[in-house]
Amino acid sequence: MSEEQEKVLSFQLTSNPNFTVRTPESVKHATAKHEEPKPKPKKGFLSRLKELDPKTAAANTPLYYEALTDVARDVQYFAEVEIGSNMQKFRLDLDTGSSDLWVADITCKTRRRRFIKANSTSFKPVKGKFQISYGDGSAVRGFLGQDRVNIGGLVIEDQVIGLATAQSMSFSNDVIDGILGLGFNSISCMPGTLTPIDNMIKQNLIQSPIFSVWLGRSTDGGGGEYRFGSYDAERVDGELTWCPVTVKRYWQIKCDGLFFGDVDLQLTSDVIVDTGTTLVIVPTDVAKAIHNHIPGSYYDENNGWIVPNTPEVANLPGFQLLLGGTKFEVIMKDLMREEVEGKEGFVYSGIASSDRITTWILGDVFIKQNYCVFDLGQERVGIAKCKHPVRVQPSILEQMKVAAVATPSKGGKCTIM
Repeated sequence: MSEEQEKVLSFQLTSNPNFTVRTPESVKHATAKHEEPKPKPKKGFLSRLKELDPKTAAANTPLYYEALTDVARDVQYFAEVEIGSNMQKFRLDLDTGSSDLWVADITCKTRRRRFIKANSTSFKPVKGKFQISYGDGSAVRGFLGQDRVNIGGLVIEDQVIGLATAQSMSFSNDVIDGILGLGFNSISCMPGTLTPIDNMIKQNLIQSPIFSVWLGRSTDGGGGEYRFGSYDAERVDGELTWCPVTVKRYWQIKCDGLFFGDVDLQLTSDVIVDTGTTLVIVPTDVAKAIHNHIPGSYYDENNGWIVPNTPEVANLPGFQLLLGGTKFEVIMKDLMREEVEGKEGFVYSGIASSDRITTWILGDVFIKQNYCVFDLGQERVGIAKCKHPVRVQPSILEQMKVAAVATPSKGGKCTIM
């Protein structure tokens, strides 16, 4: 393997001690994002893509990785992406449920990182403005520009970027600095522009028009990884099941059945595979059908669906979705989330309900268990049970070394290396 093929960007896992997990807020944001989208079909080079074999690409393409850091109990995953000639770094949410790239402009009042266009010699102004509003009250707006974007060593030239001059408090206080959308360009809020993945293909930066993702669990070491132009066959348990996209807006596919253990719940729907949503979100009747098989769970008006934090519940089989003729599991480990304040002995469910959506949303709770490959060329999603890395406990010597570094000497300052 050549030096270029071995190129891997690695990011040390970090934690944010001030971040608060808020499952109900995640539900509001996700349902607003997917509520009655207005498709804007566009013709172009994507319709002329060659049907390349993703399996061949997985073996032959240069390895472009973007390592992820997960926040709190897998509420969010972000990657550090560089923008501009001077490589300004931003923590971005790589989101298959949207299609635009935006960060805060230097004029924006926010505690997050901001883009300074004057410091980038490759920046070009673009006529136009953008605005994204959500039903939960969050919003972002600003103007457009073009610049170089480095995602895991893959450099996109002249990518259209939204530069936010104003954003709601929820964004200003967030861990992330912006969003990089990986959905279809028909849902772009910057019409007439190419999305980042469109440009990767148009500029011949990737061998095959695909990207893939695995998401780690915080309880198993966290992290995660995106690959562009290939997928990691070592993370695929068995074979990929390919599911055609039913509506080319989000990564929307058909679910032909829903099961809890061996019980067929007699429910079907289209589903959206969305890395930018934390939970699995379904209509109320579907949520009821699932939670009916979790003893002691119920819907709380203030907190949504909650489940008992007991060994009996933890040992339940979880639920399965029939996608492309294969059952894919969501285990109870991923359905039992953070503790509910004021409800001792209960945790939030990884399943939320909303009747404002017409399709089920399979967020990170689903993706943590199932490796996903997104194929723009053939407009399909490949899914397989994910092989997660074995978490290796540090040796006693390594633990002592870390403790020694983190412990201040008498009269000195503590330095974390």
